[in-house]
Amino acid sequence: MRIRKVPHSLYYVIELIVLLSGFFSVYMLSFNFQLQEITLAIVLVFYALIGIFHHKLHHDLRRKIVIEYILISVLIFVCFLFISTGKI
Repeated sequence: MRIRKVPHSLYYVIELIVLLSGFFSVYMLSFNFQLQEITLAIVLVFYALIGIFHHKLHHDLRRKIVIEYILISVLIFVCFLFISTGKI
């Protein structure tokens, strides 16, 4: 069974929708810090998985790409923690 390739632009739209809806959800959950953390973590996992899946189908998936998606997700999460705790 072969998976049909989806246009690149659709992946970018999906990633954008996931990130925007996730960040909007985090903003709306400002009354509960733990829910914000959990929501952001889930959104970033989906972001990384979509990006890795995209590279698996359309490009040569390499360890470097996987590490990049993981590090970007961790960086966004850490920036959120620093900003929300007021340490910056």
